[in-house]
Amino acid sequence: MLFEAILIAIIIIFLVAIYKISTKKRNHLTEKKAEENDEASVVPYEESLPSFPQIKKEIIKEEIYPISRAEEWFHEGVKNQNIGNYDDAISNYSKALEVFNQKEYPPIFAAIKNNIGTIYRRLASTENSKSYLYKAVKVYKEALIVYANLGYKTELAMIQNNLGVVYHQLANMANKEKFFYDAIKSFKEALKVYDIGDHPLEYTSIQNNIGNVYRDMANIVDEKKNLLNAASAYNEALKIFKIMTKLSGRNNLPVECASIQQNLGEVYSRLAKIEKNREDAISMAIESFYNALEIYNINTHPSEYADIQTQIGGMHLFMAGILQENNLKDVSYYIEYMKKRKTTKKSTAVRSTGAQGRKIEETKGHIVDKEEETRKENLSHAINAYKEALKVYTLEEQPMEYAVTQNNLGMSYCVLAGITKEEEDFYNAIEAYNEALKVYTLEEQPMEYAVTCTNLAIAYSLLSELSNREENLANAIEAYNEALKVYTLEEQPMEYATTQNNLGMLYWMIAELADRRGNLINAINAYNEALKVYTLKEYPSEYGSINKNLGKMHFTLFEITGDDDELSSAIESYHKSLSIYTLENHPEEYAEIHTNVGNAYRELSNFSDAEENLSNSIDAFQEALKVYTLEEYPSEYATIQNNLGISYRNLAMRTDMFKNFQKAMEAYEEALKVYTLKKYPHEYAMLQNNIGNIYAIMAGLKTKMSFDQELPMLSANM
Repeated sequence: MLFEAILIAIIIIFLVAIYKISTKKRNHLTEKKAEENDEASVVPYEESLPSFPQIKKEIIKEEIYPISRAEEWFHEGVKNQNIGNYDDAISNYSKALEVFNQKEYPPIFAAIKNNIGTIYRRLASTENSKSYLYKAVKVYKEALIVYANLGYKTELAMIQNNLGVVYHQLANMANKEKFFYDAIKSFKEALKVYDIGDHPLEYTSIQNNIGNVYRDMANIVDEKKNLLNAASAYNEALKIFKIMTKLSGRNNLPVECASIQQNLGEVYSRLAKIEKNREDAISMAIESFYNALEIYNINTHPSEYADIQTQIGGMHLFMAGILQENNLKDVSYYIEYMKKRKTTKKSTAVRSTGAQGRKIEETKGHIVDKEEETRKENLSHAINAYKEALKVYTLEEQPMEYAVTQNNLGMSYCVLAGITKEEEDFYNAIEAYNEALKVYTLEEQPMEYAVTCTNLAIAYSLLSELSNREENLANAIEAYNEALKVYTLEEQPMEYATTQNNLGMLYWMIAELADRRGNLINAINAYNEALKVYTLKEYPSEYGSINKNLGKMHFTLFEITGDDDELSSAIESYHKSLSIYTLENHPEEYAEIHTNVGNAYRELSNFSDAEENLSNSIDAFQEALKVYTLEEYPSEYATIQNNLGISYRNLAMRTDMFKNFQKAMEAYEEALKVYTLKKYPHEYAMLQNNIGNIYAIMAGLKTKMSFDQELPMLSANM
């Protein structure tokens, strides 16, 4: 018995020696390619354990039994891990580690730790738990120490990659900058082994992972710098595919290439929104997306195809100056753009610019036309891209994606229609918005419902400029009122104010067609609601604009009702707007408002305080003339001078007759410098009549005054 025990001991010592020699001569672990979704390899038992001669196993059957049992646990762990039974897998791995400890079986120990780390990482993804990720870091580091001591470079690089993946997940979950840097450090350590020459696929995968880390880190710190780093990493990842393209063309490129191209496109898309020279970034984004579509076609990869088409559409909208961010946006920006164009055309019409001025205006017009052609081209590309996406996104299968795409398609059509003035484009926009509203209901998606209703209102209001004005304005008002079911003053003050402001404008417009008094009152109420948010201190521009509009509407309401309170309200609103529209900063608005104030005071003089209100009227007209000069604004100059003449004439009937009549005639004479017989016969005749009337009145007054002065003398003589 003693001899047998000694013999078995000698055999075990011999086998251990063989094991140690064999572990130094070969790499026990092979690594699978790290895919873009960061899957780490599961190391099977056969790749961790040296091959023992079967005859020697039989000799020491009883003594080696624990190793055989541990081998079975290892196999069971791998099996359960592969089918997703993670609890059983960890249980089996833990039992195996009771035998395959770090001291006696370091390669097997490290392989099991790697597999456990992979399980923890998967559990963290499915259960959204950081605790699993911390456990994964712990076991990966244990494996890392072993592989470092053994000098297993390939396995060491694999663990570094896996650690990088975990740190990246931790960074996103914990929103901690440190973990991003830990991830990048681990990936770069892996690249010391995985170079492009010997490990092209692993090099590509890790560079893509680095790009993903920088991309996500840009969300919390150094956005531009990290996005540029991400783009650099993605371009490094694409190097191998560029080589493949040169050798065999683009037809055989793998899907990994498409995924990286998509990532690169998304990074350039984000850079386009923060770069000053955004055109280059936009072009590179679109180029990357189209490169991805050479691999992701609608038949083989419908989901990716639709996603990229949506992003292409967004980029073209961005180039058109409409979509500043992805997802839902209304087109209030475009409305403002159209207002600016109308203002430019109006000011050009009233100014006498001469030959040089006309040349400048023609140049500006050419630039505007060229810009619009570029916008039209980008909008057409956006429409085509969204239509392609809708070949995949159906109402039944992908309702949310369907709704988002329909909303953006509607936006594209609406803005295009605003340029082309084609009714069909407006109808296409309205149809798309209504399709989106099949998903965006008030009950289920209230915010998206409100945004889409807002977009629908804009489409109807623009369409009203072309056809069925009253009907389309009514539809626009209805859509805005639907949006107000969501946009409340308390919860969404900005959206509430914007919607009320737009409603005020639409009620004002429809008042020209139906129920003038009622719709003007609705407009005034809407504007006053908007002013609950748009205060002078916080929103001076909106405050000034709305009060200016309120002044006009109160004056119009006076013309309908004859209620002098409306005149007082008009004057009050105008004066509020003048706190913003100053002579120095907004001369044209300053002059326009003072013109309206002058008219309001003159009308108010018919009800009360005649002399005071007429004097205020004259002061207001004089302020307007500080801007409306004969040289720069001849038409406005003549109009103000005529109004000034009327106010002086009316004031003359109450005080300082000869002085004020003289000023009235001087004003009329100034107006005649513009209103000549040849160019403005009607205005010329009217002014000459006014001047004639004043002369007649003054002549009559002189005769009457001379007679009155002589009466006492005649009486005395009598």
